[in-house]
Order: sequence, then C-alpha cells, then structure tokens
Amino acid sequence: MKSFKKLWPYLSPDKWLIVVAFIFAVASVFFKMAIPFLTGRAIDQIRTGDLDIAKYLFLMGGCLVFGVVFRYLFDLMTATVAQRAVKRMRDNLFDALNEVPISYIDAHYHGDLLVRLVGDIENVQNGLITGAGALFEGIVQVLVTLAFMFSLSWILALTVVVLTPISVFVSKAISSRNSRYFKKQSANLGQLSNQALETLNNIEAIHSYGLMEKQEQRFEELNQEYRASSFKAMFAASWINPATRLVNNTIYGAVIILGASLLLFPDAFSFTGIPFTVGMLSSFLTYSYQYMTPFNEIADAMTEVLYALTALNRVDEVIHETKDVDEGSTPVGEVVERLEAKDIHFSYDGKRPIIDGFSLDIYKGHKIALVGTTGCGKTTIINLLMRFYDSQKGGFYANDISTKEIQKKELRSHVGMVLQDTWLRHGSIRDNIAYGKPDATMDEIVLAAKKAHADDFIRRLENGYDTVVSSSSGLSTGEKQLICVARIMLLQPEIILLDEATSNIDLRTELQLADAFDELMKGKTSLVVAHRLSTIRNADHIIVLDKGKIIEQGNFRQLMERGGFFAELYNAQLA
Repeated sequence: MKSFKKLWPYLSPDKWLIVVAFIFAVASVFFKMAIPFLTGRAIDQIRTGDLDIAKYLFLMGGCLVFGVVFRYLFDLMTATVAQRAVKRMRDNLFDALNEVPISYIDAHYHGDLLVRLVGDIENVQNGLITGAGALFEGIVQVLVTLAFMFSLSWILALTVVVLTPISVFVSKAISSRNSRYFKKQSANLGQLSNQALETLNNIEAIHSYGLMEKQEQRFEELNQEYRASSFKAMFAASWINPATRLVNNTIYGAVIILGASLLLFPDAFSFTGIPFTVGMLSSFLTYSYQYMTPFNEIADAMTEVLYALTALNRVDEVIHETKDVDEGSTPVGEVVERLEAKDIHFSYDGKRPIIDGFSLDIYKGHKIALVGTTGCGKTTIINLLMRFYDSQKGGFYANDISTKEIQKKELRSHVGMVLQDTWLRHGSIRDNIAYGKPDATMDEIVLAAKKAHADDFIRRLENGYDTVVSSSSGLSTGEKQLICVARIMLLQPEIILLDEATSNIDLRTELQLADAFDELMKGKTSLVVAHRLSTIRNADHIIVLDKGKIIEQGNFRQLMERGGFFAELYNAQLA
C-alpha cells in the first residue's frame, strides 16, 4: 500500500486511460473465457449424437479474434500509462537532483545517483509493464473466470475459492522476506557503477601511477559483491513460482477429484440443484486452470515487481529529500555596491571547523585575493558566498542584507564564477560560450572570445565556432578553460569570483588573460583564489588564511615588507 501511494501521483494524470485499459481487459478476458464455455456445450452436443457444431466453432473463432484485438488494446494502454508514469518520475528525479543541497550530492556516490536516474527508473518501468500489467489483467481474469465457474457448479467454484488463499499466503510469505536482498543488490550496483565512473573519469591519473591492476582488483571485489547479492536475490525470488505452482496444482487435482465425483455419483450431489455433465467438467477444468494462471504469472513477475519496488524506494528517497533551503525574499537591488563577511563560522561535518570567525569588508571595485595553504578555507569562502553551503554562524551581507534573506537565483545573477575544473556541455563552442546567455548574438560571442584570447585557437578549428566539443573532447585543458573564461566575459557580471581560474593555463596565456581580467574586473567587486602568488601582485587587498582564520592582510608590498607567512609562501614558490 505504501508503494502504491508513492506510485499513484505518477499514474493519476492518466487515470482515464487506466479505466479504458480496465474495460479492454474485461472485454479481452470475457471473449477468452467464453471459448471453454462454448467448447463444453459442443462436447455435450456431440455426446447426444448431434455433430453439427459449426455454430460453436464460428462463435469460438469470433471470440478468439475479439479477444486478441482487445488484448492488444489493453497492452497498448498499459504500456502508454507506464511510459508516461516513468517519464514523470524521471523528470521529478532529475529536478530533485538539481534542487537538493550541494552537500547531499557531495555525500553520495555520483555513480549511485546515476544508477537511480537511469537504472532504477528502468527497473520501475519494467515492473510497471510486467508486474502491474500481469496483476491488472490477472484480477480481471480471476473475476470473470469465477463468474463462469459459479454458473457451471457452485460447489466446485466454492472449493477453488476456499483453497485459493493458500497460494496467496505462500507467495506473500516468500516475497515479504526477499525485499532486503533486492535492496542490497541495488546498493551494490550503485557502488559498482560509481567505481566504473570514477575509473573512466580519472583514467589518465590511474595509468600514470600504474594503478590499473589495483583498480581492476577493486572492481572485481565490488563485482563479486554484486554477483553474490544478485544471486541471493534471484535465488530467494525463484522460490515463489514453484511454491505457488505446487499449491495451484494441488488445488487443480482437488477439482478433478471432486468433479469426477459429481459425474460418478450424481445422486450424492443432488443438493447442488444443477445437473453436471462431461462438457461442464471439461469447461470447469479449463476455467480452473485459467483461474490459477494469473497467480502463476504474478509469481513469475514477482521478481520484477520486487526489484521495481526496491528501485521505487531508492528513487522516492531522492525525490523527497530535503530541498536546498532558499527562504530569501528580500530584493538586493539592481547593483551590489558592497559585500561584507561578518564573523563567519562553518564546518562541513559539524565537528572540524573550516572557517573560524572570518570577517571582511569587500568594497565595489576592489580586487580581493584569498591565499593560503591547501585546506585553509579559500574555496569554502567562495562556496559560502555563492550559498552552495550556509554557515552555521554569521554570513555574507550584500548591500547590508544577509545573503540568506536574498533569493539564491537573484544573488547568483549578480555573480560570475570561473573555477579550476573546466566544464563544457556537449554542443558547439558557440553554445558553450553563450551557455549563461542563450540569446547572445554572434558578435557578442566573438567579442567575449577575443577578450579571453580564445578567438585565435577557435578559428583554427575545422568548424570554428560551430565545432562540437564536450568535457571529454580533444581540446586541451587550457583551451577548455579559455572557453569557460569567454563564457564569463560574455555575462559581464558585477561580482567576479575566480577560483584558481588560471591554474591550468600556461604562463604566456596567463599573462594575456591578466589584462583581460583587469578590464573585466574594473569597477567591479572581485574575489580571487590563487596558488600562484605572482598572479595577485596587483590585488587591492590580500587575505592570508590559515586553518580558517585570517592571519595576515594587506597589499602585496605591505605583506612582503612584513616578512611573515605570505612572504615565506611567495619566496618558496620562487625558489
């Protein structure tokens, strides 16, 4: 019932199609079940010596044709409902992945999240079409078959009905114990997929360190765990079908014995009030078998259903995950004149402090550089300003308004960010540069590329700005970064965040970009995170961080004359 409640929101928009499918199912089963009834009548007529059964054969042929047509329409309706439902589910899951906090993405294997988006959705789809379709048609077939059976012999029909719960109880008893195996199987598949994804994304580093065998060994271990959990899940589910078939065949045998008794000892069963014939027994045995068939088919589909339910729970877990907090409603204004950090305290895990009492005034037109050793909190400051994470205490203020009170979308519309890690979508270079401004003209795109010193190499490509690229394309890391820089040049935001933006670019290109960045940041607020300290010589203010605290600050000349921590870092890089 809980699983149905999770599934119903995706099915409810097509509830009328479900009603139509039910009508087609009833029609299909009715014509199918009418054939044994006509067969029994024909047998009884032959027993009386009348061999003219053409009308029965004609009616059976008509029932067969109509049964096939309505079964096709039923399959079409169920497939349509299932496809639409899983599309809605996939859309909701993708939207949820974009709405959950960055911390949720960081805390989960990316391969496992990918499995939920693709593999688990496919499992739900298979379960819907196979399992729900079999269940849907099976219920109809059971009801229609019961109607025919009671019309032939209420005592035989009652016998079947009384014994049926045994089959249902056996099937439920087995399946209820199997869900944990399918949950373990899905978790192992997520780990396996993540291992494969990490290996493919970092194949150069793996080869450079000679870690191929280690990666293969780890993959083999995870693959073995997945094989073991899959075997347990399949083995546990395989008991459902033979167990239910054993019970159903036992019921079928009981019907044969009782039916034969009705024929051999009619006087003993005269209280039934209906004469019982050989044709009726033949029809009833067929109905008895048809009555059991849905239970067997459902048992066959139970593996898919169990897997689908496990997948549905994994998908639903992400969809109903707490969304990224965005309670902002205060407008910040058309222009951010001033940024200020007030007594910021932050920890990713709530235990180890990353930022400890960070305070800073960032005035419009100032270029602020954040420097320090690895892990000192430089990038975390950028993440807090962008509200990828929220501080436990204190925070940033824009125009004297806490950024927590400003809608994230509005806040980020004032900010342009270039990261160390490059990202290009699969598409043309023109589309990639215009990613943040899809309506940009070609002249604007070319101008942005020229400012980023990317125009020359782009024009040397075979298709120029129409060259299709991606993050895994043949462009060098520096060329990809230049495209990302051109992307922010096009946006011309008033606040610029550069997080190691030139770390993957050669010194010559870095010098070319220096003038472009100076022009871009002229009159604007900018925060620059840099490991190459030579790149921030012209910064208006340099903040030196250590263990989340400001230990030194000033301009380049002041810090070098002081001969402190910054001077030691700078001289160490020159050594």
